[in-house]
Amino acid sequence: MNIKLDKLVSQLPKSPGVYIYKNSEGQIIYVGKAINLKKRVSQYFQSDEALGYKTNQLVSQIADISFHIVGSEIEALVLESSLIKQYRPKFNSQLKDDKSYIYITITKDKFPIIKPAFKSSLNSEDIFFGPFPDSSAVRSLLKTIRRIFPFYSSKHSTKQCLYCHLGLCPGPTPDIKEYRKNISQIKKILNGNFKKIIVQLTKEMKAFSDNQNFEMAKIRRDQITSMNYIISGWRSLSHLYQQIELSEDKNEKVLQELKLILMPYFPKLKSLHRLEAYDISQSGIKFFVGSMTVSVDGQLNHSEYRQFKINTKVTPDDQFMMKEVIYRRLKHLDWSLPDLIIVDGGKPQVTAAIQALNLTKESPLLSSKEGNKGWILDFPIIGLAKKQETIVIKNGQEWVEINLPKNSPALNHLKLLRDEAHRFANRYRKTLAKKSILSTSN
Repeated sequence: MNIKLDKLVSQLPKSPGVYIYKNSEGQIIYVGKAINLKKRVSQYFQSDEALGYKTNQLVSQIADISFHIVGSEIEALVLESSLIKQYRPKFNSQLKDDKSYIYITITKDKFPIIKPAFKSSLNSEDIFFGPFPDSSAVRSLLKTIRRIFPFYSSKHSTKQCLYCHLGLCPGPTPDIKEYRKNISQIKKILNGNFKKIIVQLTKEMKAFSDNQNFEMAKIRRDQITSMNYIISGWRSLSHLYQQIELSEDKNEKVLQELKLILMPYFPKLKSLHRLEAYDISQSGIKFFVGSMTVSVDGQLNHSEYRQFKINTKVTPDDQFMMKEVIYRRLKHLDWSLPDLIIVDGGKPQVTAAIQALNLTKESPLLSSKEGNKGWILDFPIIGLAKKQETIVIKNGQEWVEINLPKNSPALNHLKLLRDEAHRFANRYRKTLAKKSILSTSN
């Protein structure tokens, strides 16, 4: 296991949840659930001899691990099913035959039947939930639900069955209205809508009590008690369907928001794949340095960070030093080109960056590169001024200042990248100062 994966596994919690494996291209290749995330994921990285051939193939392609903590194994079961259905990871079907995944089906009979079923036996006319890789967990879930809302698991005879005596079956002649209510509540459970069930059951309990139907009021009270018990262990499942976002989904939304903000001023902007941020750090009249930090597809890429020791200035001048740093960076045609440059500061720093772009374009060496002429002006440059976190843009001959809400994901990403540049520059300056002190003392 490489250092990155070893660190990710060591940081996993010992909680129930869902783990997600991605390959080097960021594609989700496997989704699994666990009662203990750390213990389960660690098992994948034992000796090769202890793993099967297909599992070894999976492990060899894992480049990143993410996870989502949940309240219980049942909650993990439902989330795992949701993510598999959404992303269809290739190793979920390779490690376990897709035909062996189990579903929960609800028929459309007069008295609907609820039962687990494999994909091969699904009826397209039925309502079904899944797929679920863990059949034993599904059966456990149905047993739990059945204690609260009795239902048929098969066609019922005219006589009482064992489940009737256990209180798990509504009997041979149930009230159709009451039975259909149970089915409706079960559908809500499988969709995670616990809150709606509690509200509805509470209203019905009060109505039965007001009408002195104390037997039915007691049934509703017991159902509410059971539901509250489940909620305390499972929590609401609705957020798992509606709010769950993998990191790449969040990053995409951040970049989409940022693109919408910039497009009116940079209509040629096509992509925000690579963002670069720059900052200058100085101390008195010595140790002038600059830094470049990078995010790719919304993720910080530390391997692409660069640091610069100022060569052409011996007095404090942020604007001049920013110009030097960006000019030196743009001479590196062997580095990937940015889609957006962010400088720490306002109008002076943005002006300096634009001057560096123009200077690079005018360079005979660079402009002579085949297919290179004119590309320098095709990517935008903005400033991010610290005091009010104001985005500064030069639009033609006019200056535009944009203040986004503090909770804006786009603004927070720009701040993160800018603050990284500040941290990285300061660290380099302190390193140079420390080396200077050591050399002097020697």
